[in-house]
Amino acid sequence: MFRYVALAALSLAAAPAFAQNQTAPAPSEPAGPPPEAMAAIQTAASAFGQCVQTGIMSVPASVTPEAGATIVLNGCSTQRQALVIAAQALVAALPEDRRAAAQEQVRSQLAGLPAQVAAGIQQMRAAPAPAPATAPAH
Repeated sequence: MFRYVALAALSLAAAPAFAQNQTAPAPSEPAGPPPEAMAAIQTAASAFGQCVQTGIMSVPASVTPEAGATIVLNGCSTQRQALVIAAQALVAALPEDRRAAAQEQVRSQLAGLPAQVAAGIQQMRAAPAPAPATAPAH
């Protein structure tokens, strides 16, 4: 149910990599992003996704999804910042002609996070409650 929020974080992280791979690199250009940068992105995206998922689960029913998204994202600001820093490091490693597009993708993904988290809250609320466990008959 909440996997798409984590995937949103991963797509934020992967956006610069996709921007780099949209055209074939020239023989003098590296074939892809540095493995260290990708590892940093994956780690940061995982931490951010977990924080968001946990936050979504704790949003009170009395709070609107939009306000809940703000609360969740504020609570995950450290993880979000780590993800942004990792994404910026990856963008900086891209060839000059690809940096602007990659940076715009990062900005776009960040701008969409509140709506994605609000949608996650709505999905959680709309999901049927799990059936209570029944005791085995003796």
